[in-house]
Amino acid sequence: MNLANYTEEPDEMTHKVVAELAKANINPTLTTNFQGTLMAKVVFNSVVNTLCTLFEITMGEYAAFEKADELSLALINEAYDVCERAGVKMLNSRQEELDTVNYVSKVANPLHYPSMYQDMSKNRPTEVDYINGYLVDLGRKYNYEAHTHTFLTNLVHLAEHTRQQRQN
Repeated sequence: MNLANYTEEPDEMTHKVVAELAKANINPTLTTNFQGTLMAKVVFNSVVNTLCTLFEITMGEYAAFEKADELSLALINEAYDVCERAGVKMLNSRQEELDTVNYVSKVANPLHYPSMYQDMSKNRPTEVDYINGYLVDLGRKYNYEAHTHTFLTNLVHLAEHTRQQRQN
């Protein structure tokens, strides 16, 4: 777990929260890179949330697919290309981000269905526009087309639309 104050200057309360999380063996990492911390979560979710939702699978099922690393890296690389153009200093390297996706999916939470899947399964709007769509918009701001993230955003919206049509 990475934590960062919006101001990038940890205060007394932040240190108390980190201490409590450490006592609970959650192993928090306090950073002073708010944007990089935020984007690390966006990139992670742009891979796992979106793909698990589209195929209605757990994180472990996704990670067990023999081409999961190839799919993950395509999304990670494109997201990192966007972040580089936007001047965001990422917390991890691309390989470390892939390693995080694999660890969380295979070891920490293999039976977990991501929040986007939970929304989709209950016919609620998903957060795909705030994850993959955000990367698309940020890329366009810096004259970069994040084609894979655009494609996945549209696929999730198609899945939402299809579920709604079946409900009616």
